[in-house]
Amino acid sequence: MSAPGLRRVLGLPAVTFIAVGFMIGGGVFVFSGIALDVAGPALPLCYALAVIPVALATLPLAALGAALPATGANYRYPSRMVSPGLAFTGIWVYALASFFGQIPLYALGCARYAASLAPGLPEVPLALLLVTLFCAVNLLGVRLAAVVQGVCVLVLLSALGFYVVRGGMMFEPDHVTPLLVAGPGGVLLGTALLTFTYFGANGVVELGGEIREPGRVIPRAFAIAFPVVALIYVAVALVTVGAAPTEALVEADEPLVGVARVTCGDAGLAFFVLGGAVLALTTTLNALYIVGTKSLLIVIQDGLLPAWLGWLHPRFRTPWVLLGLIWVLSVAGILSGLSLETLASYAALGGLIIFLPIQIAAVRLPRLYPERVAAASFRLRGVALWTCAGVGVVMVLFFGLVILVDLGSLAKVAGFLGFVVTGVGFYLVRRRQLEARGVDLGTLREREGWDDDRKPDPDDTQSG
Repeated sequence: MSAPGLRRVLGLPAVTFIAVGFMIGGGVFVFSGIALDVAGPALPLCYALAVIPVALATLPLAALGAALPATGANYRYPSRMVSPGLAFTGIWVYALASFFGQIPLYALGCARYAASLAPGLPEVPLALLLVTLFCAVNLLGVRLAAVVQGVCVLVLLSALGFYVVRGGMMFEPDHVTPLLVAGPGGVLLGTALLTFTYFGANGVVELGGEIREPGRVIPRAFAIAFPVVALIYVAVALVTVGAAPTEALVEADEPLVGVARVTCGDAGLAFFVLGGAVLALTTTLNALYIVGTKSLLIVIQDGLLPAWLGWLHPRFRTPWVLLGLIWVLSVAGILSGLSLETLASYAALGGLIIFLPIQIAAVRLPRLYPERVAAASFRLRGVALWTCAGVGVVMVLFFGLVILVDLGSLAKVAGFLGFVVTGVGFYLVRRRQLEARGVDLGTLREREGWDDDRKPDPDDTQSG
């Protein structure tokens, strides 16, 4: 039972570009300034530390993707292997945090960077234009969205490389000493926030039904994306804190632009802002639209959300209703007036919570599907599996608590907890409605239908 109507068109390069583009946008250009405020010159250390728990926690996901390729995997694995209620709540919170928090965060961040080149440029209208543009691109099909992603990522990597080389020429060791001026607490909070910047790679498992040879491609895309992105993050952060005093960076609206203005010259600054910052954030926006509907399509297929939400466009075979809903929630987030820091915290919490049910599913994988595990291109068993899954659970609980405490406002904490409460409440109501119709959600565990190498049905009737 794979997602209806989706086409298997993505290979290793496209999947890797999606993962890299997904991670880099928020990491370097939005979260660097936020983390710099709390960690000071220890920013490169925070980036280096943040990759460790996320990479370990992602290994069980890679093992799941290799053994059981699946569209909408972040929901599908736990709903079939753990609990439909836990899986639904996780996807509900993740979706709301992504659509209301993450997409507005990156759209507004992109607009702010563009305004650094054109002072007076209205940020909110530009952010609204961006979310509308990428909604339209993804409506036209995943193949076009993937091509756009690949081109943008190549230009982005060139701009970041240029920034590192030019900034490195002005590196001053005195700017990074003493390293721990913010203390262990600042490093801890900075690391907690930056863990989210590596979460993009887990989004590619959502595309199992649209990837050619997903059991082979998914683990390889992870293996390429994590080292590449970690190296870029640390290099950019090191140049940033080394090229200017921390005090000046903290006072700047966009620290990376401030450094580029000094180190890259006028033409170089324009290239860095347009080819680096703007493209980084737009690639993440694009990736969020690419993967944002996949788990929701399976939720709809399971009957937990109304069927009309899953209507596919008759020509492009894209979920136009869901894409429209994402657009509406994103516009609401942009117009909410919440600070970038609050949107970042919501986005990070939503990204963290999705890891919890996945780790439980991964632990159960070898017992439930031993033959699939034995045949997989990447396997994780025994102590290694339990260690990586344990790191994932601890990361979710510990860093989630750190971010909740840092929100510092009961209203802001209540706002996020509202995502959780409404998810649990909706699931309980919907389950009762389905039971009244004779539908038992316990049978979800029998609906395996992993994608494997099956072709989607071109005559699928779920369109509108």
